Amino acid sequence: MTLNRWDPLRDLLNFQERVSRLIDASARESLARRQACWSPVADILETPDAYVLRAELPGVGRDNINIEVRGNLVRIYGERALESEPAIAAYHSIERVHGMFERTFTLPGPVDMDRSEAKYEDGMLEVNLPKSDEVRERSISVVCLSQ
Repeated sequence: MTLNRWDPLRDLLNFQERVSRLIDASARESLARRQACWSPVADILETPDAYVLRAELPGVGRDNINIEVRGNLVRIYGERALESEPAIAAYHSIERVHGMFERTFTLPGPVDMDRSEAKYEDGMLEVNLPKSDEVRERSISVVCLSQ
């Protein structure tokens, strides 16, 4: 029978390698999820005449924002692209999310499609949705206030 000498340092290094592989795999999965879809934060307030939706969309181009309204449902969706860096640069960490985003909100009542409008300035989207008694559908174009 052969006796093997116990080497605690070797066991510790093996354990450290396994933990590192587990953390790396988890980080890759997390990055893939962040790239796949993210949800912007938003507020909805009600005035006597309208509903106002405000969503934070920093780094999203106006042309990459879409808004659909159907009855009392409002859907905002689009994409924030990963900024391209020069070939001589390499990321050490990526924490800002990018990729597709989508949020759907249910308002207390229907809105007037013809008077609905959206503004986008400094990464903040504001959608003004006047109240209505009739239910219709429409997409709203976003107006950029700053160039």
